[in-house]
Amino acid sequence: MRVDSDSMMSNLLTRVGNTGCGWKCAVPFDVAPGAREHEQAFDLVQAALRREKLLTYILSSQQLTATEIGIFLAMLGMVAGPAWAADTTDQRPDETFTPYVRALYGYDSNLFRLQNDQEARAVLRTSNTAESYLTLGAGMDANLKMSRQAIQAHVELNQTRFNTYGQLDNDGHDAYLKWDWRIGSRATGDISAADTLTQASYTNVKQPVKNQIRTRRGGVNSAIQLTHPWQVQFGMESVRTSNDAAAQLPQDATVDTFNAGLQYRTDKGSTVAWVSRRSEGRYPNLQLIGLVRVDNDYQQWDNGVAAVWKLSEKTSMTGKLNFTQRGYTDVPQRDFSGLTGLSSLDWSATDKTTLNASIYRNIGAIENTAIENTTASYALNQGVAVGADWKPTAKLTFNTRLSHDHIEYTGDPGFVLSTQAVREDRLTMAQVGLQYTVLRNTQLGLMLRRGVRHSNEALESYRYGSALINLSSQF
Repeated sequence: MRVDSDSMMSNLLTRVGNTGCGWKCAVPFDVAPGAREHEQAFDLVQAALRREKLLTYILSSQQLTATEIGIFLAMLGMVAGPAWAADTTDQRPDETFTPYVRALYGYDSNLFRLQNDQEARAVLRTSNTAESYLTLGAGMDANLKMSRQAIQAHVELNQTRFNTYGQLDNDGHDAYLKWDWRIGSRATGDISAADTLTQASYTNVKQPVKNQIRTRRGGVNSAIQLTHPWQVQFGMESVRTSNDAAAQLPQDATVDTFNAGLQYRTDKGSTVAWVSRRSEGRYPNLQLIGLVRVDNDYQQWDNGVAAVWKLSEKTSMTGKLNFTQRGYTDVPQRDFSGLTGLSSLDWSATDKTTLNASIYRNIGAIENTAIENTTASYALNQGVAVGADWKPTAKLTFNTRLSHDHIEYTGDPGFVLSTQAVREDRLTMAQVGLQYTVLRNTQLGLMLRRGVRHSNEALESYRYGSALINLSSQF
């Protein structure tokens, strides 16, 4: 059942106000800080809804569309913020509970990373490779301080709907819980758990196949202060990833990591640490290469140093250098042994401008978003990146980033077991973005990205451009 906007809005406000404690028991707008700007925002939203006639009557059994839900959530966030704040004044400064809603619109000129029109017509039956989508999310962030202990929590539920390829529509979630503990004056650490469900990258799948990856993490880290300035550190983490697409089941993995180290801290806050890390990866589903079933289980050692050095009040350097060894019981020809690491420099050129640059060399795991690798258990990635952030006003921030990566798929058993040359990609990406605080509790973000990949393997090169617009509101 559809009704006009004015009638719908009146009934909507009546229902929310009468539902136990809707909008904090209908606290008048003018009793909370920032009431005038939020009331003006509410009037603008209401006028827009009247012109566009987008919202469905909230009491109707007819399902709301994604666009209608997005407008309603954004309106709710902008209006409810002051009312919520008025009811949480008794919270301590170190305790926060922040519900939020967000809406993200995305456009990609080549979502499935196809090389040319011929490949697009073969895969998609059209030369049009562009796609757009809308993601809606609602969640909360919480911080609680109890004596010397601190608890952080985050949870979000989201849904993504595509414009053309509806079979890719999906619902996801993101949650974590972390306890930062302290015993006496010498022992500190944390215990954490996280669970995410998200759509996998289409980069190497290259077709509209829905595959959601669930990642579950659990970790424990501890540090004990020895005689100043020495500290001993140790921890462990378990990461389990699972795919729901049958073709990607060989990428399911569990990686358990144990680490220990000794850190030295200077009086100015710089640190140098020796770190030893052991990882064990287990792949329960064998990978079929031709007629051969390959076991991708491995063991890896990373031994090296990590440092954070404050060169001056405006300049700092972060780095790590490891000797990495990864060994496979099955197809040991792909074993890796060599240097890996990262070096980055951050410089606060002015109070409003920050510049950074980094170089890196690593063997990316299956979940590495830069490599977006679904064909190898690891790939050797070497790259450089530069970026800048500029904040001309308290409400406006601009940022830009340029990166270039050279990726060798040396961990792919398919290349090792054949006479085919190892695949090599060169990926260049450039992006610019801005964040603007529209209202006290509402932020608007925009990001534009351009990417080009050249590969020595047929049909693995591509170009794309993408845009993201994100609107988020805290209650």
